[in-house]
Amino acid sequence: MITVRLCRMCDIISPKKNDELISMNMIFIDENGNLMHGIIRKNPVNRFKDKLSEGFVFIIKNFKIVETIRGYRPVENSLKIILFASTAIKNLSEDTIEIHINCFQFINPDMIDSRVNNNTVLSGLYLYINSYQSRL
Repeated sequence: MITVRLCRMCDIISPKKNDELISMNMIFIDENGNLMHGIIRKNPVNRFKDKLSEGFVFIIKNFKIVETIRGYRPVENSLKIILFASTAIKNLSEDTIEIHINCFQFINPDMIDSRVNNNTVLSGLYLYINSYQSRL
């Protein structure tokens, strides 16, 4: 069980397949200010669409934590939370727990060059994805 705030979420679609939904990606913030990448695969997405809203705090039960083996992580954390159809989500009221609304991971400008052609962690792209819907 984890308690987190949903900071950002976006649908990942495939333009090669008529904009078919691939998954819903999320960024969570926990009570310690840690950012975590979350994902719901295509089939159970509809079960959660009406339950999840950016900015709200949730208790999540029955999920899986996996190491991200491919690149393109939206946060530095190498662990990813996968939600299933059997995952339970409970919305908490704001005064129950304090979790930051947003969290940012700034990097030293000297690190920018080291991230060119390195697809491990996305740099400054998630806001673009969130605003314009990603296309794979």
